[in-house]
Amino acid sequence: MEDYSKLWEDSLAMIREKYGDKFRHWYDVWYGDVRFESYDPDTHVLLIQVPSKYVYEFHEMNGAKDIRWATHEVFKDSITLKYRILREPTFAEVATYLQQQGYDSRKDPYHIRIDNARKRMEDGLHYFLKDQAQWLPGYDKIADWLADNKGRGLLCVGTTGRGKSLLCQQILPVILGNGGRPIASIAATDLKSRLDELLHEKIVIIDDLGKEPRKYFGNVDNSFFELCNNAERTGNLLIITTNLSTTPSDRAIYPESIQERYGAEVLDRLKSITRMVRLEGESLRR
Repeated sequence: MEDYSKLWEDSLAMIREKYGDKFRHWYDVWYGDVRFESYDPDTHVLLIQVPSKYVYEFHEMNGAKDIRWATHEVFKDSITLKYRILREPTFAEVATYLQQQGYDSRKDPYHIRIDNARKRMEDGLHYFLKDQAQWLPGYDKIADWLADNKGRGLLCVGTTGRGKSLLCQQILPVILGNGGRPIASIAATDLKSRLDELLHEKIVIIDDLGKEPRKYFGNVDNSFFELCNNAERTGNLLIITTNLSTTPSDRAIYPESIQERYGAEVLDRLKSITRMVRLEGESLRR
């Protein structure tokens, strides 16, 4: 009887040899904890165990082609690859791992579909705020956006203390980065100085839109208009937090509207390329 676990080890050895000593650390990270579980020669299904959904997502995007290549050589068969995920990574593990390991995925960044989006957001809130974590009105809409963004960015509007910056600058990058998506995150005050770079990024997070100077040396700054125009043309995603309102009628609550500050054309673009979420309720930190 064929020892399929031995064939699996031989397949891993081929992958390890392919990448060599130069990429040994990379191999250890993504293949070191992957285990053989079973192989059915009748259905040609190879079932392997992966330690977390994070590793599974990597293999689905990048590693599966190497496994199929190696197993085809060793098993002498075109296998169907299936996975058993042993456990979900904690938010802290993903946050730490993303900080330590950088990799660029070819996964389409424009269409976001995150499983268990609310649970992942709650994990992030508890990670940063501990027992002060709260689920505020409007957070459900962000979770819905994560579950299926329909190719659109996100515009988070709300007054101070609603968790906009925490969610968009610290929690969402970890959740989105778990799928390998490259992300640029900046404060709005850095928009003009980094515009050329941001025009080429697939996902751009801008925190506190409206805090940047409107004029430089007496000239009106059109950096945000250029970024919106580029996103509409290319499909790049913008994730924005702001204390500006989406309608002038909210002046009793908000100091200024997006239309007043940037013009009707920019507001129209934002409505077409982002999903607007209004964050209300009590402050996260009282």
